[in-house]
Amino acid sequence: MREKPSISEEALRACLQEQYNISPVTLDFLPLGLDTRAGVFRAVSEQGAPFLLKVKPIPLYEPSCLIPRYLRDQEIASVVAPLPTKKNTLWTQVGEWAVIVYPFIDGKTGWRPALNEGQWKATGAALKEIHSVSLPPGGMGSLRKEAFDPTGYGRWISEVEMYLTGPPGVGTSERALHSGWIEHQTTIRTLQSSMEVLAAVLREQSGPFVICHADLHPGNIIRGHSGDIFVIDWDDVMLAPRERDFIFVGEVGEDRQLQPHTSPFFQGYGHVNIDWVALIYYRLERVVQDMIAWAQDVFFRDDLEEETKAEAVHYFKAHLAEGGEVDVVWALAAHLPAGLLSSNKV
Repeated sequence: MREKPSISEEALRACLQEQYNISPVTLDFLPLGLDTRAGVFRAVSEQGAPFLLKVKPIPLYEPSCLIPRYLRDQEIASVVAPLPTKKNTLWTQVGEWAVIVYPFIDGKTGWRPALNEGQWKATGAALKEIHSVSLPPGGMGSLRKEAFDPTGYGRWISEVEMYLTGPPGVGTSERALHSGWIEHQTTIRTLQSSMEVLAAVLREQSGPFVICHADLHPGNIIRGHSGDIFVIDWDDVMLAPRERDFIFVGEVGEDRQLQPHTSPFFQGYGHVNIDWVALIYYRLERVVQDMIAWAQDVFFRDDLEEETKAEAVHYFKAHLAEGGEVDVVWALAAHLPAGLLSSNKV
Protein backbone atom coordinates (compact mmCIF):
# COMPACT_ATOMS: atom_id res chain seq x y z
CA MET A 1 0.00 0.00 0.00
CA ARG A 2 1.28 3.46 -0.91
CA GLU A 3 -0.26 6.43 0.85
CA LYS A 4 -1.07 9.70 -0.87
CA PRO A 5 1.41 12.49 -0.09
CA SER A 6 0.10 15.54 1.72
CA ILE A 7 0.35 17.90 -1.28
CA SER A 8 -3.07 19.09 -2.44
CA GLU A 9 -4.60 18.29 -5.82
CA GLU A 10 -5.22 22.00 -6.36
CA ALA A 11 -1.51 22.73 -5.92
CA LEU A 12 -0.58 20.02 -8.41
CA ARG A 13 -3.08 21.25 -10.98
CA ALA A 14 -1.79 24.81 -10.63
CA CYS A 15 1.80 23.56 -10.95
CA LEU A 16 1.02 21.70 -14.18
CA GLN A 17 -0.66 24.75 -15.66
CA GLU A 18 1.85 27.36 -14.57
CA GLN A 19 5.10 25.43 -14.95
CA TYR A 20 4.36 22.98 -17.78
CA ASN A 21 1.48 24.61 -19.66
CA ILE A 22 -0.54 21.44 -19.11
CA SER A 23 -4.24 21.82 -18.31
CA PRO A 24 -5.18 18.56 -16.57
CA VAL A 25 -8.68 17.22 -17.03
CA THR A 26 -8.04 14.30 -14.69
CA LEU A 27 -5.46 13.83 -11.94
CA ASP A 28 -5.39 10.44 -10.22
CA PHE A 29 -3.13 9.19 -7.44
CA LEU A 30 -1.47 5.85 -8.25
CA PRO A 31 -0.63 3.73 -5.16
CA LEU A 32 2.55 2.37 -6.78
CA GLY A 33 6.21 1.97 -5.87
CA LEU A 34 8.17 1.01 -2.78
CA ASP A 35 9.19 4.51 -1.66
CA THR A 36 6.86 5.48 1.18
CA ARG A 37 8.14 9.08 1.04
CA ALA A 38 7.11 9.69 -2.58
CA GLY A 39 3.92 9.58 -4.61
CA VAL A 40 2.97 9.32 -8.27
CA PHE A 41 -0.06 10.65 -10.15
CA ARG A 42 -1.46 10.19 -13.64
CA ALA A 43 -2.69 13.34 -15.35
CA VAL A 44 -4.51 13.62 -18.65
CA SER A 45 -4.46 16.99 -20.43
CA GLU A 46 -7.29 18.69 -22.31
CA GLN A 47 -5.69 17.37 -25.50
CA GLY A 48 -5.88 13.79 -24.18
CA ALA A 49 -2.12 13.41 -23.57
CA PRO A 50 -1.22 11.38 -20.45
CA PHE A 51 1.57 12.39 -18.07
CA LEU A 52 3.08 10.94 -14.91
CA LEU A 53 3.82 13.24 -11.97
CA LYS A 54 6.28 12.20 -9.31
CA VAL A 55 6.22 14.04 -5.99
CA LYS A 56 9.18 13.79 -3.60
CA PRO A 57 10.22 15.68 -0.45
CA ILE A 58 12.78 18.47 -0.81
CA PRO A 59 15.78 18.36 -1.06
CA LEU A 60 15.85 16.54 -4.37
CA TYR A 61 18.83 14.45 -5.48
CA GLU A 62 19.33 16.36 -8.74
CA PRO A 63 21.12 13.60 -10.73
CA SER A 64 17.89 11.57 -10.50
CA CYS A 65 16.58 14.01 -13.12
CA LEU A 66 19.79 15.15 -14.83
CA ILE A 67 21.21 11.71 -15.66
CA PRO A 68 18.12 10.17 -17.33
CA ARG A 69 17.68 13.37 -19.34
CA TYR A 70 21.33 13.20 -20.38
CA LEU A 71 21.02 9.53 -21.34
CA ARG A 72 17.83 10.14 -23.28
CA ASP A 73 19.57 12.97 -25.14
CA GLN A 74 22.22 10.40 -26.14
CA GLU A 75 19.34 8.68 -27.99
CA ILE A 76 18.95 5.79 -25.55
CA ALA A 77 15.26 5.24 -26.21
CA SER A 78 14.71 2.91 -23.26
CA VAL A 79 15.39 5.66 -20.70
CA VAL A 80 12.35 7.58 -19.45
CA ALA A 81 13.47 11.13 -18.70
CA PRO A 82 11.75 14.13 -17.07
CA LEU A 83 10.05 16.70 -19.27
CA PRO A 84 11.31 20.30 -19.01
CA THR A 85 9.28 23.10 -17.47
CA LYS A 86 8.56 26.32 -19.35
CA LYS A 87 11.78 27.63 -17.76
CA ASN A 88 13.66 24.57 -19.09
CA THR A 89 14.27 23.02 -15.67
CA LEU A 90 13.67 19.32 -15.05
CA TRP A 91 11.66 19.74 -11.85
CA THR A 92 9.89 22.42 -9.90
CA GLN A 93 9.11 23.03 -6.25
CA VAL A 94 5.69 23.27 -4.63
CA GLY A 95 6.01 24.00 -0.94
CA GLU A 96 8.11 21.23 0.62
CA TRP A 97 7.72 19.00 -2.44
CA ALA A 98 9.67 18.54 -5.67
CA VAL A 99 7.38 17.86 -8.63
CA ILE A 100 8.74 16.04 -11.70
CA VAL A 101 6.72 15.34 -14.86
CA TYR A 102 7.33 12.44 -17.23
CA PRO A 103 5.61 11.11 -20.33
CA PHE A 104 3.20 8.38 -19.24
CA ILE A 105 4.29 4.97 -20.55
CA ASP A 106 1.45 2.47 -20.76
CA GLY A 107 2.65 -1.00 -19.77
CA LYS A 108 3.33 -3.36 -16.90
CA THR A 109 5.89 -3.27 -14.10
CA GLY A 110 6.66 -5.52 -11.15
CA TRP A 111 7.72 -9.08 -10.50
CA ARG A 112 4.38 -10.56 -11.57
CA PRO A 113 4.03 -11.36 -14.35
CA ALA A 114 7.75 -12.00 -14.69
CA LEU A 115 9.74 -10.58 -17.56
CA ASN A 116 9.90 -13.05 -20.43
CA GLU A 117 13.13 -13.96 -22.21
CA GLY A 118 12.70 -11.30 -24.88
CA GLN A 119 12.13 -8.59 -22.30
CA TRP A 120 15.16 -9.65 -20.27
CA LYS A 121 17.26 -9.65 -23.42
CA ALA A 122 16.02 -6.14 -24.29
CA THR A 123 16.83 -5.01 -20.73
CA GLY A 124 20.37 -6.35 -21.07
CA ALA A 125 20.88 -4.53 -24.37
CA ALA A 126 19.53 -1.29 -22.88
CA LEU A 127 21.76 -1.54 -19.84
CA LYS A 128 24.81 -2.15 -22.00
CA GLU A 129 24.02 1.11 -23.82
CA ILE A 130 23.67 2.95 -20.50
CA HIS A 131 26.92 1.57 -19.10
CA SER A 132 28.74 2.58 -22.29
CA VAL A 133 27.87 6.29 -22.01
CA SER A 134 30.56 8.60 -20.66
CA LEU A 135 29.73 11.64 -18.57
CA PRO A 136 30.10 15.07 -20.21
CA PRO A 137 33.62 16.58 -19.93
CA GLY A 138 32.66 18.66 -16.93
CA GLY A 139 31.04 15.71 -15.19
CA MET A 140 28.08 16.15 -12.87
CA GLY A 141 29.39 17.29 -9.53
CA SER A 142 26.47 16.11 -7.40
CA LEU A 143 26.43 12.59 -8.86
CA ARG A 144 27.24 10.08 -6.12
CA LYS A 145 30.26 7.85 -6.58
CA GLU A 146 30.62 4.46 -4.93
CA ALA A 147 32.91 4.63 -1.90
CA PHE A 148 32.37 1.10 -0.52
CA ASP A 149 31.76 2.56 2.91
CA PRO A 150 29.05 0.60 4.80
CA THR A 151 29.58 2.33 8.15
CA GLY A 152 26.33 4.27 7.80
CA TYR A 153 24.37 1.03 7.78
CA GLY A 154 26.04 0.01 11.03
CA ARG A 155 24.92 3.27 12.64
CA TRP A 156 21.33 2.70 11.52
CA ILE A 157 21.34 -0.88 12.80
CA SER A 158 22.66 0.36 16.15
CA GLU A 159 19.88 2.97 16.28
CA VAL A 160 17.26 0.28 15.68
CA GLU A 161 18.84 -1.95 18.32
CA MET A 162 18.85 0.95 20.79
CA TYR A 163 15.14 1.44 20.12
CA LEU A 164 14.55 -2.26 20.77
CA THR A 165 15.95 -1.97 24.31
CA GLY A 166 12.68 -0.29 25.20
CA PRO A 167 9.29 -1.97 25.49
CA PRO A 168 7.51 -3.06 22.28
CA GLY A 169 5.14 -0.51 20.78
CA VAL A 170 1.39 -0.79 21.03
CA GLY A 171 0.81 -1.49 17.33
CA THR A 172 0.62 -5.05 16.00
CA SER A 173 3.30 -4.37 13.38
CA GLU A 174 5.65 -2.75 15.88
CA ARG A 175 5.40 -5.73 18.22
CA ALA A 176 5.89 -8.19 15.35
CA LEU A 177 8.99 -6.45 13.99
CA HIS A 178 10.33 -5.90 17.51
CA SER A 179 10.34 -9.64 18.18
CA GLY A 180 11.42 -10.54 14.63
CA TRP A 181 14.45 -8.25 14.66
CA ILE A 182 15.59 -9.54 18.05
CA GLU A 183 15.18 -13.13 16.85
CA HIS A 184 17.36 -12.49 13.80
CA GLN A 185 19.70 -9.89 15.31
CA THR A 186 22.79 -12.09 14.96
CA THR A 187 22.03 -12.74 11.28
CA ILE A 188 21.51 -9.03 10.60
CA ARG A 189 24.83 -8.20 12.24
CA THR A 190 26.53 -10.97 10.22
CA LEU A 191 25.17 -9.44 7.02
CA GLN A 192 26.59 -6.08 8.06
CA SER A 193 30.01 -7.46 9.04
CA SER A 194 30.21 -9.42 5.76
CA MET A 195 29.62 -6.17 3.90
CA GLU A 196 32.51 -4.60 5.77
CA VAL A 197 34.86 -7.44 4.81
CA LEU A 198 33.97 -7.21 1.12
CA ALA A 199 34.06 -3.40 1.16
CA ALA A 200 37.68 -3.48 2.35
CA VAL A 201 38.59 -5.67 -0.63
CA LEU A 202 36.72 -3.47 -3.09
CA ARG A 203 38.30 -0.26 -1.81
CA GLU A 204 41.63 -1.74 -2.87
CA GLN A 205 40.48 -3.07 -6.23
CA SER A 206 37.23 -2.96 -8.19
CA GLY A 207 36.18 -2.72 -11.81
CA PRO A 208 35.77 0.51 -13.78
CA PHE A 209 32.98 2.83 -12.69
CA VAL A 210 30.05 3.41 -15.06
CA ILE A 211 26.71 5.19 -14.86
CA CYS A 212 24.55 2.78 -12.85
CA HIS A 213 20.80 2.99 -12.37
CA ALA A 214 21.53 1.38 -8.96
CA ASP A 215 17.97 0.11 -8.39
CA LEU A 216 17.31 -1.90 -11.53
CA HIS A 217 14.62 -4.43 -10.66
CA PRO A 218 11.43 -5.52 -12.47
CA GLY A 219 9.42 -2.84 -10.65
CA ASN A 220 11.52 -0.20 -12.42
CA ILE A 221 11.23 -1.74 -15.88
CA ILE A 222 8.08 -0.97 -17.87
CA ARG A 223 7.15 -3.62 -20.40
CA GLY A 224 5.35 -1.85 -23.25
CA HIS A 225 2.58 -3.51 -25.23
CA SER A 226 4.75 -3.56 -28.36
CA GLY A 227 7.51 -5.52 -26.59
CA ASP A 228 9.70 -2.50 -25.80
CA ILE A 229 11.12 -1.97 -22.31
CA PHE A 230 11.60 1.34 -20.51
CA VAL A 231 13.82 2.04 -17.49
CA ILE A 232 12.25 4.33 -14.89
CA ASP A 233 12.93 5.68 -11.38
CA TRP A 234 16.52 6.94 -11.34
CA ASP A 235 16.44 8.03 -7.69
CA ASP A 236 19.60 6.09 -6.77
CA VAL A 237 21.71 6.73 -9.89
CA MET A 238 25.46 6.76 -9.23
CA LEU A 239 28.90 5.95 -10.60
CA ALA A 240 29.79 2.41 -9.61
CA PRO A 241 31.05 -0.91 -10.97
CA ARG A 242 28.54 -2.42 -13.41
CA GLU A 243 27.74 -5.22 -10.93
CA ARG A 244 25.66 -2.62 -9.07
CA ASP A 245 23.04 -3.09 -11.78
CA PHE A 246 23.23 -6.89 -11.87
CA ILE A 247 21.80 -7.64 -8.42
CA PHE A 248 18.31 -8.58 -9.62
CA VAL A 249 19.29 -10.31 -12.84
CA GLY A 250 19.29 -13.69 -11.08
CA GLU A 251 15.51 -13.48 -10.77
CA VAL A 252 15.25 -14.93 -14.32
CA GLY A 253 16.16 -18.44 -13.12
CA GLU A 254 14.03 -20.72 -10.97
CA ASP A 255 16.94 -21.04 -8.53
CA ARG A 256 17.35 -17.22 -8.52
CA GLN A 257 21.07 -17.63 -9.22
CA LEU A 258 22.95 -15.41 -11.62
CA GLN A 259 23.74 -17.20 -14.89
CA PRO A 260 26.16 -14.91 -16.75
CA HIS A 261 26.75 -17.26 -19.68
CA THR A 262 23.21 -18.47 -20.39
CA SER A 263 20.65 -15.97 -19.12
CA PRO A 264 18.61 -13.91 -21.61
CA PHE A 265 19.77 -10.73 -19.87
CA PHE A 266 23.42 -11.41 -20.71
CA GLN A 267 22.51 -12.49 -24.22
CA GLY A 268 21.39 -8.88 -24.61
CA TYR A 269 24.15 -7.33 -22.52
CA GLY A 270 26.99 -9.36 -23.99
CA HIS A 271 29.78 -11.39 -22.42
CA VAL A 272 30.99 -10.16 -19.06
CA ASN A 273 33.32 -11.49 -16.39
CA ILE A 274 31.46 -11.05 -13.13
CA ASP A 275 33.30 -9.54 -10.17
CA TRP A 276 31.66 -11.75 -7.55
CA VAL A 277 33.04 -9.75 -4.66
CA ALA A 278 31.30 -6.63 -5.98
CA LEU A 279 28.09 -8.45 -6.86
CA ILE A 280 27.73 -10.13 -3.47
CA TYR A 281 28.62 -6.89 -1.70
CA TYR A 282 25.73 -5.21 -3.51
CA ARG A 283 23.34 -8.08 -2.80
CA LEU A 284 24.24 -7.83 0.89
CA GLU A 285 23.83 -4.07 0.78
CA ARG A 286 20.36 -4.35 -0.72
CA VAL A 287 19.22 -6.76 1.99
CA VAL A 288 20.58 -4.52 4.75
CA GLN A 289 19.10 -1.39 3.15
CA ASP A 290 15.70 -3.01 2.93
CA MET A 291 15.72 -4.19 6.53
CA ILE A 292 16.70 -0.76 7.78
CA ALA A 293 14.03 0.91 5.63
CA TRP A 294 11.33 -1.43 6.93
CA ALA A 295 12.42 -0.80 10.52
CA GLN A 296 12.33 2.95 9.92
CA ASP A 297 8.82 2.71 8.49
CA VAL A 298 7.53 0.62 11.38
CA PHE A 299 9.32 2.17 14.35
CA PHE A 300 9.96 5.80 13.36
CA ARG A 301 7.17 6.83 10.96
CA ASP A 302 4.05 8.16 12.69
CA ASP A 303 2.59 9.25 9.33
CA LEU A 304 2.14 5.70 7.97
CA GLU A 305 -1.00 3.63 8.38
CA GLU A 306 -0.97 0.22 10.04
CA GLU A 307 -1.54 -1.50 6.69
CA THR A 308 1.66 -0.01 5.28
CA LYS A 309 3.61 -1.02 8.37
CA ALA A 310 2.19 -4.54 8.18
CA GLU A 311 3.46 -4.77 4.60
CA ALA A 312 6.96 -3.84 5.82
CA VAL A 313 6.83 -6.61 8.44
CA HIS A 314 5.72 -9.09 5.78
CA TYR A 315 8.70 -8.29 3.55
CA PHE A 316 11.10 -8.41 6.52
CA LYS A 317 9.95 -11.91 7.44
CA ALA A 318 10.00 -13.09 3.82
CA HIS A 319 13.64 -12.02 3.42
CA LEU A 320 14.67 -14.06 6.46
CA ALA A 321 12.47 -17.08 5.80
CA GLU A 322 13.91 -20.29 4.41
CA GLY A 323 14.66 -19.77 0.73
CA GLY A 324 14.32 -16.00 1.13
CA GLU A 325 16.70 -13.31 -0.01
CA VAL A 326 19.17 -13.90 2.82
CA ASP A 327 19.53 -17.57 1.87
CA VAL A 328 20.03 -16.58 -1.76
CA VAL A 329 22.87 -14.24 -0.82
CA TRP A 330 24.62 -16.93 1.22
CA ALA A 331 24.28 -19.34 -1.71
CA LEU A 332 25.87 -16.79 -4.05
CA ALA A 333 28.74 -16.40 -1.57
CA ALA A 334 30.01 -19.78 -2.77
CA HIS A 335 31.52 -17.82 -5.69
CA LEU A 336 33.81 -15.88 -3.34
CA PRO A 337 37.47 -16.81 -2.84
CA ALA A 338 37.81 -19.49 -0.18
CA GLY A 339 38.07 -18.09 3.33
CA LEU A 340 37.15 -14.51 2.41
CA LEU A 341 34.07 -14.71 4.59
CA SER A 342 35.07 -17.07 7.37
CA SER A 343 31.48 -17.61 8.51
CA ASN A 344 28.64 -16.93 6.12
CA LYS A 345 25.32 -18.25 7.31
CA VAL A 346 24.20 -18.00 10.92
